[in-house]
Amino acid sequence: MPVVRQLHATTDAQAAASLWREATIRRRHELGLEPLPEADVALSRPGAFAVGVAEGHELLSLAAAVPARADDARSVHNVPGLVHISSVATRPDQWGTGLAGRCVRAAMWQATRRGFARAQLWTHTSNAGSRRLYEREGFEASGRHKLDDHGEPMLHYVRELPVAPRVARRAARLVCLDPQDRVLVLHWRDPLDGFPLWEPPGGGIEPGETPYDAVLREWREETGLPVPTMSRAATPVARDMLFEGRRGVVDEDFFLGRTAEPGTPVLDGATAQEQTDYLGSAWVPWDQVAALEDAVEPDLLPVLRRLDPLGPWAP
Repeated sequence: MPVVRQLHATTDAQAAASLWREATIRRRHELGLEPLPEADVALSRPGAFAVGVAEGHELLSLAAAVPARADDARSVHNVPGLVHISSVATRPDQWGTGLAGRCVRAAMWQATRRGFARAQLWTHTSNAGSRRLYEREGFEASGRHKLDDHGEPMLHYVRELPVAPRVARRAARLVCLDPQDRVLVLHWRDPLDGFPLWEPPGGGIEPGETPYDAVLREWREETGLPVPTMSRAATPVARDMLFEGRRGVVDEDFFLGRTAEPGTPVLDGATAQEQTDYLGSAWVPWDQVAALEDAVEPDLLPVLRRLDPLGPWAP
């Protein structure tokens, strides 16, 4: 099943450039235009980010974005709060399947995560399909026009970035340590925008559950491991996070557990969607958690200091 994931300059640049060129050649061929010289999707620009829809290792569609520079990038200064969607491309045999829309929505949510408030893009006047796509996704023509570097007319589109509806579902999580004070964290991907993050096992509290009951159930569903020795005392952790297009603003109850036998989690009790978005797990030394490449949410150091003030993480 195709999934949305982040693209990286070091590993995905060649596939992104090939996809962009394949789509551009087809579009220009249908208009009777000559192919363009080689072009890149600028994944390595400062502040650039990109998302793609992939099936296995095969990239089917992408959207890339950068902080918008003033005066149509002739200035070195960024326009505060404005993101420029610089590249959208889909493999020609996938045109009309909705993949480009998924990528554009994912890029907008990535931009929201990064603090942007508004988006802009340019598209060719002759590209009726892309114009319909952007208008379906809430973009409006600003009235500006220009010619691209090859003399093709282009239209300018703008929109405000989406505002995530707020949810306040209570949740509970377990910070589990092994004898070497390694913390178990699970690696997830947001299905909407491909954002990867590490998080301790846990989840929402069902009606009628106590936080302690909920964290035990979530531990079994998300790890399948024996329940560690744990305290019933919890510490509240303030969360404000985006996931699946919603903004969670809530205090979550975090518990501390210890196990003598760290194992590899098995998500037999997870939903089908959770299993699709699960990227793996790791037992990470407590003082190296913050060095993980992808985001760790929340910051676990102050949580550990509250749960066990005398541990090796004490100030």
